[in-house]
Amino acid sequence: MFRNLVSRRNLILISLGLLVVAAISFVLAPKRARAHEGTPIKGNFTVAFSGMPNTTGASYCEGPALGVVVEAHGGGHASLGDLSLSIQKTIAGPSMHGCVTFTALNGDTLTAIYDLTAGTPNANLFRDATGTLTFTGGTGRFEGATGNANVTAVFSRIGGTAAPMQGIAFYSVDGTLSVQSDDQ
Repeated sequence: MFRNLVSRRNLILISLGLLVVAAISFVLAPKRARAHEGTPIKGNFTVAFSGMPNTTGASYCEGPALGVVVEAHGGGHASLGDLSLSIQKTIAGPSMHGCVTFTALNGDTLTAIYDLTAGTPNANLFRDATGTLTFTGGTGRFEGATGNANVTAVFSRIGGTAAPMQGIAFYSVDGTLSVQSDDQ
């Protein structure tokens, strides 16, 4: 009699039922710290910069201690909202490496490693550059951020080629940012 109750058909139906319950439990279960697929990040930023010969061997974001230390500050607007921007980098010839910190109006920060290669300056000391940002984390809504962005830049030096180097720069950023969220 027991053999008739647990037939092959009943075993298949019971197995399918358990599989459906397991799938529903998985889908409805809370997900913690799940990475987003990626949010496009696009923005434009203007900064003022100043640089001096790197006499102390300074380097940023575990990069090389190149010949000139540069600091830049400014702001702009991105798909993430209004952001201020600060850069610390070293440069030598066309190579630039450093750290970038974007700060949102509420104080949340997004950090990135900065790697650009500059073109040749023209007669009026304008110079273009291209490269990448590699997002490395942040605070607040940017905690655990990862991703990459392409960067194009135009630099204009003020006052010739003598130290201190001063000028303005315009950056355009286009990439993808992934952040951790707490979907409870």
